[in-house]
Amino acid sequence: MSRKILKFTFIVLLLCLIYCFTVYFFQDRFLFNPDKNYKSPQEVNTPDFVEIPVKAKDGTQLMTWYFKGKDDKPLILYFHGNSYQLSAFTPHLIQFTKLGYSIALLEYRGFGNTKGKISQETVFSDAVDFYDYYKDKTNNKIIFYGYSFGCAVVMGLTQNRTPDGIILTAPFSSFYNEVKDKYYAPFAYCLLKDKYPSEEYIKNISSPILIMHGKKDKLINPKHSQKMFDLAPVEEKQIIFIEDINHHDIFFKEINVPIIIKWLEQFN
Repeated sequence: MSRKILKFTFIVLLLCLIYCFTVYFFQDRFLFNPDKNYKSPQEVNTPDFVEIPVKAKDGTQLMTWYFKGKDDKPLILYFHGNSYQLSAFTPHLIQFTKLGYSIALLEYRGFGNTKGKISQETVFSDAVDFYDYYKDKTNNKIIFYGYSFGCAVVMGLTQNRTPDGIILTAPFSSFYNEVKDKYYAPFAYCLLKDKYPSEEYIKNISSPILIMHGKKDKLINPKHSQKMFDLAPVEEKQIIFIEDINHHDIFFKEINVPIIIKWLEQFN
């Protein structure tokens, strides 16, 4: 074997090693984009929400925001995407508060002013603590509502707590499948520490479920929603694909809100 071939082979192997090292040890930086510059409800014009720290099992203080609605309306537990912080999402939930729905939002570790580092283990455990805290505060029906990454948190929570209804907006079927779809990160899915296997969890649900996805979503392919819908074992399930809508606009332009409001009527 010539020296040129040996040198080329060495360089290729070295680059592969660097790639694998980077993906494995720094994957959180690629997968999550938290905003740690905390903003209060008052700073984002949602003063009716109150800040309530909830203690996790390990003692970590989890920031939550809460709006108390009418006693005859469900409580919505909301789980946001993989970026920003609560202040970016709460203003887009105001339509629900105007109709009297109670809403509680959980901040993930490493986001906003919640300390720590997010992982599948911690976020699923924190979601249970979050649920238990608010379950003790109400006799209302409880709806789990996730957007994007938050759908994975919802599905993890369903393995330990049963809601009255589930809302998923732009979900992925698993982190593994989502990363596998990305042509610019070859084989990165093989190096994931956390798989967030929603496609397995959804097989165990017993609650009515609503799934929505924009047909022009370039971040998470709509096929993920179809797979989740097909795997859901319940009769009370609905899936809606929205024309000409992308991943961002379905939530931040509140395209999904009228659909959710109509679906929630069954719980009033």
